[in-house]
Amino acid sequence: MATPVTPMLQMGALAVPLTGTTSAYCGTGCQPAFGTCGTSTTNPGAPVQSGCVWVVNGVGSFTHQQTFDFSQLSSFPTTGLSISTDTIGAGSSPYSQLYTKANVQVTGGSLQLKVPGGQSASPILGAEVYTTDNDILYGSVRTTMEVSSVAGTCHGAFFYKADNQETDIEILTGNLASGQHDTNQNVVLGGQSTTSTNPLPSDATTAFHEYRLDWLSDRTEFYLDGVLQQTLTANVPSEAGTWLWNNWSNGDQAWSAGPPAQDDILKIGKIDMYYNRTGSAGTC
Repeated sequence: MATPVTPMLQMGALAVPLTGTTSAYCGTGCQPAFGTCGTSTTNPGAPVQSGCVWVVNGVGSFTHQQTFDFSQLSSFPTTGLSISTDTIGAGSSPYSQLYTKANVQVTGGSLQLKVPGGQSASPILGAEVYTTDNDILYGSVRTTMEVSSVAGTCHGAFFYKADNQETDIEILTGNLASGQHDTNQNVVLGGQSTTSTNPLPSDATTAFHEYRLDWLSDRTEFYLDGVLQQTLTANVPSEAGTWLWNNWSNGDQAWSAGPPAQDDILKIGKIDMYYNRTGSAGTC
């Protein structure tokens, strides 16, 4: 687990320790009228709202929070998330891609991102959703999801600004034994990315698990069901951007493989986000 640190208010490049009744945030500090400082007594790992920020134990404090609990929804959210319709060129891969609204559904208590089975020509249809906030700078984002058992796609939960400003959780359904791929893409175009892997749960394709990515100014941290798996300190993104979730295939046998023979569906039960924005200081 991460070593506890003094909670910090991180707004862009600003980092201010939050101690006692400091006026470092909201002008009021940690006052009873605005909530309780410290760690939750009911769930010690859960973030706690303190005044106008959410304190993530051992990580820091963030000015914005959103939760999308798809077990409580019957349709796609009307605010906070959007569905991508982007086209992705093939490059050196066998197929180009197209994200479509038809492959995004909220049903059966989850958000389902589908790559239809049996495709054999470009573009390969897939699914992607993203935050409408496109100025996220640092955050702690937890995605509860069930991985598809159908080979031939890549599942992604990641931050993206540009190809050299990106940090990813990725899972290859055709190579589940390779585990969860945790990557900071190279900040210098043409350079070497920083990546590591950790094993997936044995029931990753039959049960929901929480995959968490914390992006801070000096590191990214990757958790599985609340347990720290990896810390990466090189190629850490530094520019504000968007959080995304997708399921895709371009036929690259060295990565996504596929396209899948049957429908390949990534199920997302819940997204829980704590983050800062460069264009908004929060609710205070």
